[in-house]
Amino acid sequence: MSDKDEYWKSQQKEGEIRAFVDLNVNGNATGGTFIKSQLKEHVEMIEKDGIQRVVGVVYDGSYNLEILLKPVIEIETDKNLNDKGVSV
Repeated sequence: MSDKDEYWKSQQKEGEIRAFVDLNVNGNATGGTFIKSQLKEHVEMIEKDGIQRVVGVVYDGSYNLEILLKPVIEIETDKNLNDKGVSV
């Protein structure tokens, strides 16, 4: 396990890291570049009522990010169906 992996494992409880990746890129990627943003506050505000969950972020090259949402009830239903072997 790399030093970065050890760091993140020590900093986060399992399931708390949510990674959003470019689906058009294959293979390994490296991390280590961090920026300050207000994204944390926006995600917390969107999710505070427990109805919606942020499931993605779209970056279009501008300073604007599109936040992709899915109702929590649909996520739970999908998980239950997957646990039963039903492909969603």
